[in-house]
Amino acid sequence: MSKLPLIGHGLLKRILDLLRSEALPCYIAGGYVREWLLSDSEGSQSGRDVDLVVEGDAIPIARRIANETGGAFYVLDDETDAARIVYGEPFDLTVDLAAMRGPDVVADLKARDFTINAMAIDVHECDKPQPRVLDPCGGQGDLAGRILRATNEYAFQQDPVRLLRALRFAATLNLRIEPRTESWIRRDAPLITKPSAERIRLELALIMASPGAAGHLRRMDDLGLLPGVLPEVMALKGVLQSEPHIYDVYEHTLVTVAETERLSAFPNVQLHSEEARFLNPFAAELTAHFSQTVCEQRRRCTLLKFAAMLHDVGKPATHTVQADGRIHTFGHERVSAEMAREVLTRLRFSRHEIRLVDTIVANHMRLGLLLKEPSITRRAIYQFFRDTGDAGVDVVILVLADQLATRGMTLSIDHWRAYLGLAQLMLENYFHKPQEVVAPPPLVTGDDVMVLLGLRPGPQVGQLLEAVREAQVEGQVRTREEALQFLRRI
Repeated sequence: MSKLPLIGHGLLKRILDLLRSEALPCYIAGGYVREWLLSDSEGSQSGRDVDLVVEGDAIPIARRIANETGGAFYVLDDETDAARIVYGEPFDLTVDLAAMRGPDVVADLKARDFTINAMAIDVHECDKPQPRVLDPCGGQGDLAGRILRATNEYAFQQDPVRLLRALRFAATLNLRIEPRTESWIRRDAPLITKPSAERIRLELALIMASPGAAGHLRRMDDLGLLPGVLPEVMALKGVLQSEPHIYDVYEHTLVTVAETERLSAFPNVQLHSEEARFLNPFAAELTAHFSQTVCEQRRRCTLLKFAAMLHDVGKPATHTVQADGRIHTFGHERVSAEMAREVLTRLRFSRHEIRLVDTIVANHMRLGLLLKEPSITRRAIYQFFRDTGDAGVDVVILVLADQLATRGMTLSIDHWRAYLGLAQLMLENYFHKPQEVVAPPPLVTGDDVMVLLGLRPGPQVGQLLEAVREAQVEGQVRTREEALQFLRRI
């Protein structure tokens, strides 16, 4: 076993020295110890979130440490005596300090959620070549065996958000939930509605960010957690669809999530030859696009999976059966977008995130309609990206995934090439021809329009400017003078 890494360019060592000077029992516990043990066996990096437990008043100690080290101090919970210190660049370190639960550190560890998190190291041993790990619940053995085990039968009742944390750890660390712990999750699943929306959002986002998100959603369903967290997705079960759909809406949704994850991970995953041929020209741009952090370390690729999960939640409300037996869900994209906004608002996502998912869901039918036109004009491409902005790229990927989830093995190569060709056309214009089609530089201003035509400020000015831009996209006007002549004519 290697020496415990002191991260943050000596910052953590300084924090530990200050804690030692308090002359109180203090331990590094929880996730940092777990990640250190994993890094030692797998060669991965230990985390930059450090949990400390102290025998004494934690909040005043944390405040003194923050003042002496230049960290940002926050009280997490007055009742449990817990505080947080956040260090920005270049350290990128978060330190949580909490009072010991129970008479000693062993009692504190036994009160934690899972055995793999119920381990600690005395701060006085951190500098030793092989610091001793306190492990009263057998966490090291479970970690080595890739087993997730609750510390006690009442762990989920004590804090119901642990029900989702179990799935999160199973997903992110590739662990198997042991049978007795699984039985307790099933028993206590109805309690999942009790934690705050913010805590549910944190765990759900981490689950969706993990590879295999569709499988994790299915596991949530299997364990009885889906109705309490995402009742809108649960309501899709058994909602039938007409051909060319081969699944009900629920199965279609999970397959869409899986295909969205696969396509948005390109080029880090190998695509089928036809897909790669059409998407290869945009490998670097797609990687940069989906790697963007939108809010609180949630990346764009994760929010696209949320959009895939919610893209058809409006179908039950719009489900009709015609006299000939055909099933229709006219306008489901609009209803789905409204419901997606409600879901993400309930889970306290940011306005930016809600707007992004809303735009993706609301526009996921547009490209299919474009394919039915005799030709796809530059004006149509411009209008699509005018309405979707950078979310248009996400829509393109979702549309491809949606087609794969609609037809499955019945998807013909000609149909698939048509959609891939459309995706290539849209991405080519967005990434490689932005000033020609997507966002042409303005030739005239609102003031130009008002002076030329004697108009007052109002909607008509904006409509005329938009007409000029569409004419510009189609090549009808190229200069300011041609734009002014165009305005005189119309």
